[in-house]
Amino acid sequence: MYFLKQFQIKKGPTPWLIGFLTVGLLAGVGYTAYSQLTVQSKRESRRKEKTVAVERVNLPIAISANGTIVPERSVNVSPKTSGVLKSLLVKEGDTVQTGQILAQMDDSNLQGQLIQNRGQLASAEANLQKLLNGNRVEDIAGAKAQLAEQQASLEKLLNGNRVQDIAAAQAQVTEQQATLQKLLNGSRSQDIAAAKAQLAEQKATLQKLLKGNRPEDIAQASAKLRDAEYAKKQAEEDFQRNQELYRDGAIALQIVNTSRTARDRAQTQVRQAQQAVALLRSGARSEDIAAGRAAVEQKQQALALIQAGARPEEIAAGRAAVEQKRQTLAGVRSGARSEDIAASEAAVEQKQQALALIQAGARPEEIAIARAQVLSAKGSLQTVQALINDTRIRAPFSGTVTRKYADPGAFVTPTTAGSAVSSATSSSILSLASKNQVVANVAESNIAQIRLGLNASIQADAFAGKTFTGKVNQISPQSIVQQNVTSFEVKTSIVNDNKKMLRSGMNVNVEFKAGELKDVLVVPTAAIVRQRKETGVFVPGGEDGKPVFMPIKTGMTVDDRTEVRSGLKGNEKVFISFPPGLRPKSQTPSSGGIPGLQPGGGSRLR
Repeated sequence: MYFLKQFQIKKGPTPWLIGFLTVGLLAGVGYTAYSQLTVQSKRESRRKEKTVAVERVNLPIAISANGTIVPERSVNVSPKTSGVLKSLLVKEGDTVQTGQILAQMDDSNLQGQLIQNRGQLASAEANLQKLLNGNRVEDIAGAKAQLAEQQASLEKLLNGNRVQDIAAAQAQVTEQQATLQKLLNGSRSQDIAAAKAQLAEQKATLQKLLKGNRPEDIAQASAKLRDAEYAKKQAEEDFQRNQELYRDGAIALQIVNTSRTARDRAQTQVRQAQQAVALLRSGARSEDIAAGRAAVEQKQQALALIQAGARPEEIAAGRAAVEQKRQTLAGVRSGARSEDIAASEAAVEQKQQALALIQAGARPEEIAIARAQVLSAKGSLQTVQALINDTRIRAPFSGTVTRKYADPGAFVTPTTAGSAVSSATSSSILSLASKNQVVANVAESNIAQIRLGLNASIQADAFAGKTFTGKVNQISPQSIVQQNVTSFEVKTSIVNDNKKMLRSGMNVNVEFKAGELKDVLVVPTAAIVRQRKETGVFVPGGEDGKPVFMPIKTGMTVDDRTEVRSGLKGNEKVFISFPPGLRPKSQTPSSGGIPGLQPGGGSRLR
């Protein structure tokens, strides 16, 4: 109220009020100008941030792809023929070399065949050698002797029997008749007397055995024993004396050896005399008495037989023998029959042919057959040896035993060499894998950059931060199409995995060092667009700073930068995004991507 009253009292504006209003007006104008300048500056700054300058750089090319660790070679090891596993010489995880024996199959049934085939080969070789050497001189001489003997028999038949042959046949008849007459006449008195004398002598011997040895015999044997002991003592003393003389150098060693021999002989004579005395003192043995009684019985029977005369059957046999001799004599006197001569001539012819065959030796076809038999025997032996060698299961290549499927005593059968490890059954023995490699799928657009021997870095998910090195050793000539993406299989050997950290089945990322693009123009990949069916970029330069489309030809894309082969000079700036209201309409194709950019797939450039 006071101020109002003051205002009402004073009719005109006061100076301080006017100053206050002036200051307020100036402040409002200044703030408005400052706001406009600041906003414009920010807009200019934001507009500058929407463009990126074209660069000229060296662009390293690295193609990245996902891959898997797999063995270079993998096989299920099994025998060539079915059988029982005798022994297994390796275990899972063992490293083996090419040709190393991994297992042994049971070959007991083949060892017998081996011995049999060796014998057949030896027999065939001996037969061949016999045919090549021909018949021995002894065989030829034997055949000649048989021929000469047969010829002599034929000659004898042709010439008739000699007077001497007739006389000999006559003498045999006379001798046989005398034997028969003796049987008919009975035994002579002299024969009976001789038989009685032998019986009496044998009885006296038996009586001596029953009574024992006489004292005179024992005394005589004892005297011989004493003489032998004296001779032994004398020989022992001579030997000892000669030994002393020899040690003194007075006699030769030969004299010592002679005295030693004499001593040994004397010892032997003493032992023999001792045995003789012991034998006489002990008397006759029971078996000697039994033998004496048997001899007496035999002599009694012989005497009785002589006294009884010849038996009827002996007389009949004697008469038959006389008749046989008479027939022989008649045949000798009559000469050879025609059929005997013919048979002898045939025998001579046979002996001549046998001699000619022995002298001629083996025929060529017989030798050829023998050679064929040797060759056949060798083949059979080699077959058995190969079967025995196949029972030793060897490593087809150097590698690691990854799985074991059978134990000793199991029955195993052959399997295909290319069967997968995961499909192996108990019919195999074990699975073997060689050193590991990386198999990666590289996109079709990048395969041209891959070449044999190209270095690569390998990273596994299981070993974060660990990088392994490798080299490309194989590029598949055939593409693989998966989900409409074409790629090629690239195999890379692992160079520095000495500890064998990478294992089969692991997932890895492979980066191939494909080279470097020297001094090339690059733009951000995000700046490349499609406009009017052309690939290009937007650069400043239009009215009011509007973007202008400039067609370009792109090259390699590495990470977020793409090579520009033509269309830009290098001093331009390109839009990577557009201010509001300045975005042109883009004609992006529905498929196929931007030329020069990667369409996707199993690999990418970095």
